[in-house]
Amino acid sequence: MDYHSPDMAEIVGAALTAHAPLITGKPEVSKPEQRDRLYAGFREAGRRLHAARPDLLVMFVNDHLQNFAYNNLPAFCIGLAGSYEAPSEGGAAFMRIPARTLRGNPEWAMSLLEAGLAAGIDFAYSHDIESWDELSVPLHFLMPGGEVPLVTVYTNCAAPPLPTPRRCHQVGAFVGDFIRARPSGERVALVATGGISHWVGTPETGRINPEFDLRVLDHVARGDIEPLTRLTWEEIEREGGNGGQEIRNWIALLGAVPGWKGDVLAYEGVAEWITGCATVWVHP
Repeated sequence: MDYHSPDMAEIVGAALTAHAPLITGKPEVSKPEQRDRLYAGFREAGRRLHAARPDLLVMFVNDHLQNFAYNNLPAFCIGLAGSYEAPSEGGAAFMRIPARTLRGNPEWAMSLLEAGLAAGIDFAYSHDIESWDELSVPLHFLMPGGEVPLVTVYTNCAAPPLPTPRRCHQVGAFVGDFIRARPSGERVALVATGGISHWVGTPETGRINPEFDLRVLDHVARGDIEPLTRLTWEEIEREGGNGGQEIRNWIALLGAVPGWKGDVLAYEGVAEWITGCATVWVHP
């Protein structure tokens, strides 16, 4: 049971979404009915997020070798940025989303970082984050007003060796416990973005595996997360592609809200966007 008292912080809602840049960057190439169903799912998640009235969004996301190159690849990194360009002017042109700057909350993020280090989680940290689709695409739908500040938890999902799904779940559980222990009355929402199946920059680019996607979504819907934590890198790579490794973000969020289940708002395997795209609202 997710207990809280009025004078403690509360996790008021959570969402899992895709973040493929072509969702907004090339809407016209998709089948209209698929695009409309997925957009409707994003907007419904945004409606529920707004109704939850969060004071802060904690986002489980991954870098795309923009901030962390092969000379320095942390498994987990806390963003201490005071603001996020989501998107920047350059990203705005590609993703067809107006450029905007969203607020961070570096003091809150520093508290999370320090608590993690004290608990034996060796988070990296960065005061300067260059965001891409991991924030820009989902927040275009989920938070069009840009009114709620962000704290980001980045996981290496791109350059093996990657943290195991089980470790991602443990880190997410720590973040959830940290939030619930804050004696502040904060209302915190969680968002995880990425996936589901897609192959990027490989001979299989363009492939989608709906069977893998629906299996993941079924586990999320039932709150049966343990099998996802047992997935190996090889299994995900074979069945979900190198882009499917981003389900680590989802697994981390689900670790923060034990027992919560997913309401799948939309799933579309959009070949033209080379991604199995989903939006899920997660709730007690």
